[in-house]
Amino acid sequence: MPTSTEAYVARGGNSLKLEKVTYADLDGNEVLVDIVASSVCHSDVKAAGGSFHMRPPLIIGHEAAGYVKAVGPTATYVKPGDAVILAFASCENCRRCNSGKSPYCENMFGLNFTGKRSGGGEGVVVVCEGEEEVKGLFFGQSSMSRIALVRESCCVKVECARDELVLFASLGCGIETGAGAILNVAKPAVGSSIAVFGGGAVGLSAILAAKLTSPACLVLVDNSQTKLDMIPKELLEGVHIVNSTNKSPEDVAAELKKLTPSGAGMDFAMDGVGNEIVLLTAHLSLDKLGTALIVGGSPNAKQQTKIENHLVNGLTTRGMHQGDSVPRVMLPHLIQLWRAGKFPFDKLLTVFKFEELHEALDEMHQGKLIKPLLVV
Repeated sequence: MPTSTEAYVARGGNSLKLEKVTYADLDGNEVLVDIVASSVCHSDVKAAGGSFHMRPPLIIGHEAAGYVKAVGPTATYVKPGDAVILAFASCENCRRCNSGKSPYCENMFGLNFTGKRSGGGEGVVVVCEGEEEVKGLFFGQSSMSRIALVRESCCVKVECARDELVLFASLGCGIETGAGAILNVAKPAVGSSIAVFGGGAVGLSAILAAKLTSPACLVLVDNSQTKLDMIPKELLEGVHIVNSTNKSPEDVAAELKKLTPSGAGMDFAMDGVGNEIVLLTAHLSLDKLGTALIVGGSPNAKQQTKIENHLVNGLTTRGMHQGDSVPRVMLPHLIQLWRAGKFPFDKLLTVFKFEELHEALDEMHQGKLIKPLLVV
């Protein structure tokens, strides 16, 4: 039977509200999940405003957790009652997925940004108040809803108490991306110098991960003192802070180099913003054989670095999706680190009721919080 619930529907512009929606019957390996919490990522904001790959009208949400309510006829990984965290969707069958590189799944766009069912043809029928069809399956899940219809490949099974599952809802995109940039991609040697640009959830997750690698120098760079002052002090122990406001890329890079033991520059510089000037600054701050990590995204940003600098200094520029994280491997690892007291991602979260999305967004835009978590 079709399933009715409430979900946050974006219709373009500033139109984003909680509406009644009805899903079609489950097909293939689709899964219904009773959501316990959903966190907010900037990609949700972009999609709601019509400036992302998937356009309104659609149900937003791609960081969530809950309990499996029902499964489609070909689902094999989960069963009703399983606790799951939701991440991006992948086909699980292409050469990238089969080689442990699911963030680069050859079917990534179709599974995450078209709203179409895996068998092709019609999308998931989501009928709202007024009988207007909207798109679902945003990032394979559209999970800012009380009940979400998701692709099974989005599901990561976990064993935990409900209060823990609420916190784990925040792990499926931004946090795993920041942590993955360090742990999966950079893999810095002990004693490395690391700079992270951007004090949001992605950047701070990278900072937490970098602390685990025993760096000689770890720096957080941001241009908002309000944001820097908001970050819990315990997360910044042992971290140098650089406010880049009104400073040129050259000046910021020089300041960063002075903080390193050799004075020659950073081994790794991560752009968690997706800004041309930030990426240029990151490159300028590198030591010879250093690596610039591109995590943040912007559709029109271009790289402004000089080829000569790459050649003479042996620099590497490494883009990535989801921090090269395979969710069913990465998320349990982050949970294990959290339980050991080594990855306190919960300090990044501010809890709201599920009905308080607009209050959460207002505080996020005002720079009053790092990552909102909507609890159902």
